[in-house]
Amino acid sequence: MNNIVKAITDFKAEFEHKKKSRNTNQTDRKTFTLLLSGISSCRMMPGIPEHMGYEALYHCDGIQSRELALEHMKRLFGIGDKDTLLKFCYEEYSGSREYQQFMTFWSKAPLFDLKELTPAGKEGFEKCRHLAENFYPIVKEKGFYAWDINERIGLCRKAAACGILSDEEFWQITDEWVRQAQVFYHSFEEYAVSCLCGAVYYMGRYDSDVSGFFDINLKLIKHLLEEGVWQSFQWYMPKEREWADLSGGRNPGCLITKKALEQKNIAYMYREEPEEGFPDSGWRFFVGDESDEYINNADNISICGLNTICNIQPDILAFIHAEAGRKFGRDEDGWTEEFM
Repeated sequence: MNNIVKAITDFKAEFEHKKKSRNTNQTDRKTFTLLLSGISSCRMMPGIPEHMGYEALYHCDGIQSRELALEHMKRLFGIGDKDTLLKFCYEEYSGSREYQQFMTFWSKAPLFDLKELTPAGKEGFEKCRHLAENFYPIVKEKGFYAWDINERIGLCRKAAACGILSDEEFWQITDEWVRQAQVFYHSFEEYAVSCLCGAVYYMGRYDSDVSGFFDINLKLIKHLLEEGVWQSFQWYMPKEREWADLSGGRNPGCLITKKALEQKNIAYMYREEPEEGFPDSGWRFFVGDESDEYINNADNISICGLNTICNIQPDILAFIHAEAGRKFGRDEDGWTEEFM
């Protein structure tokens, strides 16, 4: 694993340097959606004998190809309709959600006690946590979102190709993941690094020897960045910011100082009991150096949706389910819990 971590670290340094000088083309949102499935789209499957491309949604050529693809999706993934597709996407590609849980342990602010788990559950959790921890210095709060996004969109492309999804359903479903990509990443290089780390974590949960799987994905990613489509296109930047649903479909209110909101910098936060009669999360956010006089002036406080704050500073995501009474501070090493 040390060799893989070093290889990803070297890869990250190499392409961070290269991205500053390369020329790229503008891309529209639909093309960008397909580009996010770059790794997954490179895999062939029965009924789809060629690369699906990135200019438009691919559709199986003829009834026989469609039936081959449908049978493969059912046999390998248990996917036969939209509901089973979504269930598989969220259950199988869940590394980003697990990574958030691990972050609370690495920052010594866990949101649950390991004693609550069964012996088998604890063993599995610890194994995955130690595996993921190898990549924290590389990706920080960006975690493994890129791998999950790549795999989910790629699988939905295959589902659209064989008729499990309509084209309209494909664009509706993938919209959420495209928005997430915009929150966490700002270039295909950043996205690629997260994909690599997520790939190793994904396979490492099942197999102790991931070197072969890593080598395959590293070659694919290098091709995409050096001579493939990720080299040719700019990261998509919409004219108006697109907000992702990062708070699980709920968007209760919270308080944030105007200084923290204007600077887009939260370095201190705590949760108190929500105000009764209001859709209040109980969260309060600060830069951390505001004076009591400043905070006590209501003109310096803004009311926002919690999801908005998560979009502005996604490294708070791991902690938003902490119970009332907990306080956290952030420095260059990340978040830690503060005690009175």
